[in-house]
Order: sequence, then C-alpha cells, then structure tokens
Amino acid sequence: MTSRTRIVATLLALVAAVAAPSLGKSQANLQQSLDRQVELELDNARIGDLFESLQQAAGVEFVLDRKALDALPYGEETRLDVKIKNITLRKALSPILARQGLRWTVEGEKVRILPSEALARMCRRATFEELDTLGKLHTVQLKATSEAGPVIQQLRKLQGQDDLKLLMHVESDAKDHSRADRVLPGTGARWLDMFCHSKNWTWYVWGDRIIVLDKATQVRRQLEKQVTVSYQNAELVKILLDLSQASGVRLSLTPGVINYLPEAQRTNFNLTMGDASVEQALQVISGATGLEFAKTADGVLVQASEQLKAKGQGFHKRPPRPRFFVRFEVEGPEGADIEVFMRPDELPEDVVKMIEKATDEFVAKLRSGQAPDKQQ
Repeated sequence: MTSRTRIVATLLALVAAVAAPSLGKSQANLQQSLDRQVELELDNARIGDLFESLQQAAGVEFVLDRKALDALPYGEETRLDVKIKNITLRKALSPILARQGLRWTVEGEKVRILPSEALARMCRRATFEELDTLGKLHTVQLKATSEAGPVIQQLRKLQGQDDLKLLMHVESDAKDHSRADRVLPGTGARWLDMFCHSKNWTWYVWGDRIIVLDKATQVRRQLEKQVTVSYQNAELVKILLDLSQASGVRLSLTPGVINYLPEAQRTNFNLTMGDASVEQALQVISGATGLEFAKTADGVLVQASEQLKAKGQGFHKRPPRPRFFVRFEVEGPEGADIEVFMRPDELPEDVVKMIEKATDEFVAKLRSGQAPDKQQ
C-alpha cells in the first residue's frame, strides 16, 4: 500500500460496498418473482387473504399499508373476487389493484400496497359505490367523443348512473375539454388527469359526483384529516414528516429554516393531540415556534416568520467550515483500498499545528511567486 494520500470515499463507502451484493441479490430475486406466472381464483375473499395467497403462489412478500386499509369501504374486511390465469404477477397486480383504487410499489425486498392518488384525495373511507366508480374510471376504456359522445355521457352509461355529474369548481372552457379528448380512447381517469394537466387542478370522487378543483383547495382538504399524535422530546423535523405522511401533503422546508429555532425546540419538541386535524397540529407548532406553513398548489411551504428571523439569528449562525481535511488510505476487505478523510477536530493538536504550519508556508510561497515543492 502506498503512503500517498488520495480521496476516493469515506468510511460509508465500505458499508455500501459490503451491503451492495446482498441488496442486489434480493432485488433480483424479487424481480424474478414478479415475473413468475401465477394462477389464482378467489371468490368473496378478504383483501388480506388475497395477498397471502399471492405471496404463497409467487414468493413475494406484500405489505398492506394502513393508509390503504383506512381508505377502503370495510377496511380489512373489504372483500373481492380475483381470477388470474397464465399471466405474470407483475402484469396481474395493477389491474387487480386498480379495481380497488389501490396501487403497488417496490420497497426494498417487499411490495407495498398503497391507496391510489385518486382514492387518497377523497380524504376519508370510500363507500362501496365510490370505490366501484374509481375502479371503472381506472380500468374501463372510453371511446373517442366523435364516436361515442361526450365523456360524461359515456361515464353515466358505464356506471349505470344517469345522475352522475362532473362538477367543476374551476373555470374551464372548450379548449380544456378538447385537450383531454385527445387521450381517447383511454380510461376515464386518464381523461380527467389530462383535463387537469398544466392547470393546477385535480379531481376526486364524492358520491355521484366527480369533482374538479384547484390543487391549493385540495391541499387544504387533506390537511383537515384527523390524527391522534403523542410526541415527547422528539425531533421537530420527524413530527413534520409524520404529519406530511398522514395527510398526504408534501411539506417543503425553506433552506435553513429549522436552524432559526433553538436546539431544544429542534430536538426535544412535545406535541400531544387527540382527534385533531393536521392543520390544527401545524397551528400548534406554529404558535410554539414561530414557523409559518403556507399552502400552495404543491403542498405546504415551511418558512420562518419575520419575528422568528429576528429572534433566531443567533441560532441561525453556521459553524465555521474546517480549514482542511486529512486523507489517508487503508486496506479494506478482499484487497480493496479504502480512502478516508478526517476533520481537524478528530486529529491530535500537535498534528493540526504541523499541518497548519505547512499550509501557511505553502500559501506564503504562492504569494511570493515561488513554485511550492511538490508534497509526496
């Protein structure tokens, strides 16, 4: 091993290098299982039984997310009929789940089942009829309007609901409908997505209505979701992330905003609320900290109030950056070379002084126009 110093990686690289082979193997096994053909037929089965049967048939571990169960008409007792024959699990999953207003995603070595965005936007448990409407919107193909008439007429015929309404809480015109019609033939959900595309609109199902509204209003609806929370001496950022996940609303922190707060508030925050809305929880946090939560079409922007900025300047100061890093090379497993760097505060004081002296001499030579000696 040469004594010459080079920076290639931190010690974290060693952990990643050791973990990567097993992670890659697990991912490969999961992908192979998803591409395995399965045959399954269930009648009036509980939703949990479906995924247990699929796990046994294909060797894939499923996680049925609590948010999905909370959005289904009967939670864990929601029942469904499933028939799968001569098709891979990967191709079968999306159509099955779409009929229930659900979706799937790979997380590590497991497949997690989540509510679809349209189901989550309802902000409550769907009725069986609403779930049926969502399922048809996501799976049944509509024809071009020139062939089968306006979309709302096709949806009424599809749903068997003459009183089904497309209710607009936004100002739309013929151009919006024409833009959406270009995706036909296609599903009703795809038509609605295109209708809202680039307009900061979105949609959800409510009874016998499909409601189109602006995204900022939808954000406020989702913040009304009821939660029960109890945090003692918790990281404030963790609390905010949990509230974001509970509401399905994205929280964006302006750079450095948390640093305006004293360390005690950042790392030891207490919050206990029962059957309160996420909005109310944010109001309590705002009152205790001076943080502001601005609603936008993209979610909630967390920023510091002017009072907090004035009060928290002392907490907002950043520590000085270290003048240098020391880097050296060690031998890793199987002959791999791992190069590590250390900060000055991790070195003995005499070593720090030696390095600083050499640095000063180097800078002095540069200023004098001399070419510094090459350090080996």
